[in-house]
Amino acid sequence: MRVAVIGFGTMGRKHTGNCSRIEGVEVAAVVGVDEAEAEIIKAEAKVPAYTDADMMLAEVPLDALILATPPGVRRETVMAAANMGKALFLEKPIALNLPTAREYCDIVKKQSLVNAVGFQLRYSPLTEQARQMIKGRTVTHVRTACTTSYYLKRDVPDWFLQRKHSGGPLLEQAIHPFDIARLLVGEITNVFARAERLLFADTGELDSEDTIVLAYRFASGTLGTHVDSCAMTEFNWEVELLGSDWRLLVDYARKRLTGHIGEETIEQDFPDIDLHLLEMQAFIEAVRSHKPDMVRSDFADATRTLAVVLAGDRSIKTGAWEAVEEV
Repeated sequence: MRVAVIGFGTMGRKHTGNCSRIEGVEVAAVVGVDEAEAEIIKAEAKVPAYTDADMMLAEVPLDALILATPPGVRRETVMAAANMGKALFLEKPIALNLPTAREYCDIVKKQSLVNAVGFQLRYSPLTEQARQMIKGRTVTHVRTACTTSYYLKRDVPDWFLQRKHSGGPLLEQAIHPFDIARLLVGEITNVFARAERLLFADTGELDSEDTIVLAYRFASGTLGTHVDSCAMTEFNWEVELLGSDWRLLVDYARKRLTGHIGEETIEQDFPDIDLHLLEMQAFIEAVRSHKPDMVRSDFADATRTLAVVLAGDRSIKTGAWEAVEEV
């Protein structure tokens, strides 16, 4: 299989390296932003480098395309590749708005293309174990948490903290625990949110909030709460599930399941596994075998998760409970 990667930031590098590790896969090209990055690509990845995605698509025979660019700048490339019949893997979020996401869903359905979005937590053994543990149990409450040091360390590109490019913290990072909450409990129907800048003032370009809280409701009636910060030194991705006589904390940062079911105490540690490699292997095998069900987060499902965080983002602006749009 021949694949190409567009974008050579953190995730582009990771996907390029992982594809090179998968047997029977050739990274045929990588697209960077300029000639300087193209030279870095050739030196690091040792593959042909381009600075023009259209030129690469025209010149390089491909089976699949991986896009690791900011979500707001890839629509033309996604549509062009889909019309050429290329399988597509997009880093999350699928888009910054639902019309674009729906457009992507329509074109891959029309072209019968294998498609995937980068929600690597769906491939975690913690997720599968949690699903088995809560099977048949009534979830009464969900607590999710997402904290990063983006504002404190500034060790990410500026676009992560620019709403016009990343969509803000809910779309850029909190979308991961919300996606798992959807997977484990069901569809979310309503969201209420508040956001503040407690540590960092709005600087114009870097306009993401540093502190957010949300409440949300599932179709089942289950209620949820979420805490979010991009100004905390400690990294956290957590999904906590509660029932009448049980509690289960899925701690992705520490790779642990803790809690209890009745009188039974749960304390399970999991090995450190490259989840991005697992999701890429699943995507590659889905393309190779023409079995799209091997992908655990396709465009349609990723669009439903996008609708949840967009409802939260609208609530920040309106100050009201917002309904999650149907997709």
